[in-house]
Amino acid sequence: MPRNRRNTRRIKSIKDVLNMKTFLTIVFILLTIIIACIGINKYRRYEDRKLLADQKAELEKQSQEIFSQISSSISQTNQDISESDSIIKMSAVGDILCSDEMLADAYNESTKTYDFSHMFNNISGFINKADIVMGTMETSIIEGEYNDKVAPVEFARSVKNSGINLVTISHNHSLDNGVNGLKETSENLEKLGFDVFGDKIESANAVCIKEVKNTKIAFLTYTCFIDGQEEKSKEELNCVNMYSEEQVKSDIEYAKENEAEYICVMIHWGDAISSTVSDEQKEIADFLVKNGVNLIIGSHPSVVQPMEVRKNADGDNVFIAYSIGTYISTLSAEEARTELVLNIELRKSGKDDKVYLNKVDYTPIYMLDLGEGALDRFQLIDMKEEAMTYTSGSAQSISRETYDKLIEGLNRLNNILAL
Repeated sequence: MPRNRRNTRRIKSIKDVLNMKTFLTIVFILLTIIIACIGINKYRRYEDRKLLADQKAELEKQSQEIFSQISSSISQTNQDISESDSIIKMSAVGDILCSDEMLADAYNESTKTYDFSHMFNNISGFINKADIVMGTMETSIIEGEYNDKVAPVEFARSVKNSGINLVTISHNHSLDNGVNGLKETSENLEKLGFDVFGDKIESANAVCIKEVKNTKIAFLTYTCFIDGQEEKSKEELNCVNMYSEEQVKSDIEYAKENEAEYICVMIHWGDAISSTVSDEQKEIADFLVKNGVNLIIGSHPSVVQPMEVRKNADGDNVFIAYSIGTYISTLSAEEARTELVLNIELRKSGKDDKVYLNKVDYTPIYMLDLGEGALDRFQLIDMKEEAMTYTSGSAQSISRETYDKLIEGLNRLNNILAL
C-alpha cells in the first residue's frame, strides 16, 4: 500500500506539472496572439494615418492643378486688366431633380407639409456669393400627386433659397405633364422669384437677357430630345425650345438686336450616365462656337463630363462644360451623386467695354444619404471640405465608408476634368 501511495503521488505530481505546462503554453499562445494583434492594429493605424495624410496632401494639390491648363488659356487674353474693370460672378449647377425618396424625407406626417431646406443647408452659403446662379429645373412644379416627376412648390422654394435664381425648363421631361404642366411650372417658378426660360408657350423664342453691373448677358437654352417625342404633336413640341440650327441663329440674332454683350447657352444633350462626350455634342458645340456663343453649359448625362476652352472667330475664349452632372438627385449610380457647382468669373474691360472670360473653378458636391429612417436623410455636402475635415481628425460628421466614396469621387472628377 505505501508503494501504491507513492506511485499515486508521483502520477498526480506529473499530472500537475503537465497541467501547469499546458496552462503556461496556452497563456503564452494567447499573449502572443494579443501582442501580435496590438502590433497589427498599431501598424494598420499608422498606415491609415499615413494614407490619410497622403490623401490630404493630394486634396490640397488637386484644386490647384485641375484647371491649370484652362487658367493658362484664359490668362493669355487677360493681360490688359485695369482698375476700371468690373467683375461678374456666375455659378452653374446641373439638373434639379426631386425623387420619391426625397419627398418622403421632406414630409412631416403631423403637419402634412414638406420641408426640403435641410438638403441644401451645407452649400447654400457659397452659392449665394454669385450674381447669377443658373440650373435646369427638371422636375415639374405643379399641384397634384407628387412623385419623381412632380414636386410641390416647397421643393422649388428650397432650391431658390439655396441661391439658384435663373432656371431653364427646357429638357427631356418638359412635356411629361403636358403643355399645361409646363406652363404651370413656369408660373409657379416665376412667383417664387426665379428668372425662367426654356418654353415658347407665349413667345417665339426662349431667350432671357439679364443686365448685371451694366453688362447685358443673354441666356439661350435648348433640349435635343423629349421623352416620348414621337408621340407628341407638332403643337406640343413647338412649346419647348427644341435644338435646331435655325432656332439657334434666330435666338442669337434676337440677343444681338437687344444689345447682348455675352451669350451663354444652357443645353440638354448627351448620353445618360456617360462621362464621354458624344459626337453629336461635339458637332453642336462646333456650331454654337462658330455662330457667336461665348459660354456653353451642358446637362442631362447626370454625370460630369470634360470641359475645355476654345477660340472663336474673333480669337476670344469660349468655355464649354459638356455636362456638370446633377445639382440634387437620388440617382442610384455613384457617379451621379458626385456633382459640382461650376464657378465662372467674367470681366468687363473698362478700356474697350468687351466682356472676357476671367476665371473658372468649381466646388465638388455630393448627395449624402444617411440611410432609410434617418432624420434629414439627404444632404448636399462639400466633398473636399468634408474630406479635409476627416483627414485632419477634427469632429467628423461622415463615416469612413462615406469618406472613401468622397475620395473615389474626387479622384474621378480629377481624371475627367484634367483631360
